[in-house]
Amino acid sequence: MMEDVLEKSPEIAADARKDLCLRVAVASRDGERVDLHFGHAEVFTVHDVDARGPRLVEARAIAEHALDAEEDVRATIYRMIADCQVLLVAKVGAAPQEALSGIGIEATSFYAGKGVDEALRELYAAKKAAAEDTSIDASEFALLHAMLRVADLDRSIAFYTEKLGMTLLERREHKKNQFSQAYLGYSAGLDGMTIELVQNWQREELYTQGDAFGHIAIGVNNIMRLCDRLAAAGVPLPRPPRAQRHGENIVAFIADPDGYRIELVQAPPPDEAAPLEEAEAQ
Repeated sequence: MMEDVLEKSPEIAADARKDLCLRVAVASRDGERVDLHFGHAEVFTVHDVDARGPRLVEARAIAEHALDAEEDVRATIYRMIADCQVLLVAKVGAAPQEALSGIGIEATSFYAGKGVDEALRELYAAKKAAAEDTSIDASEFALLHAMLRVADLDRSIAFYTEKLGMTLLERREHKKNQFSQAYLGYSAGLDGMTIELVQNWQREELYTQGDAFGHIAIGVNNIMRLCDRLAAAGVPLPRPPRAQRHGENIVAFIADPDGYRIELVQAPPPDEAAPLEEAEAQ
């Protein structure tokens, strides 16, 4: 993350931005392209990137870094690339992405398919631009929804529709991640502010008000640049931008000063709009 690059010290931040240096791990079959899924890689190449361009540091094999045969593969990877700020992969799940973010590594699939040298140069240019310009144009941003976890989705839908006159706009069942999801609001569609209700199938105990709240969502544009700027300003980014499993939305999660999560959503252009994405576990 950018705050790690800047060594988390305000006193040296300005100087560090002038001479930015990134250490980046890459999941690649042959070192030529960013073309491996996080879970399929056995070797990661590590590169240093600065104003002069990218330089290969070394290749790190999981088998050579495992503490023993019993160590979880993900734990080995987290430890062996802990000195990197960014990980470039062809694909990465939400769980490992969030775990990597927790140790200061931004895992991104948005350079998938590109040549390693090209991807590293583009990444460096984006991070440097973000560090030098933290202004944000929010003229096209919009509040999208607030998410609440509920014990009985049918009961909650009945309350919001029958008692408060909302319309059920969308309902989806997520068998893989074991939860149901509904969007309700007063507009004719999902383009207005809505409430997202989520019922986790495996949850038996009632939620308290504190753990029932999930997040608020904001529609944004230029999400990659925005997140780079937020990270440069020290904003926690527990889930860096990633495309959803189904649909064209790009989603990221940041945290406010009190730790509340804010979902940033970049929708596709109107002519490319798709149904609501297959959501990750809520």
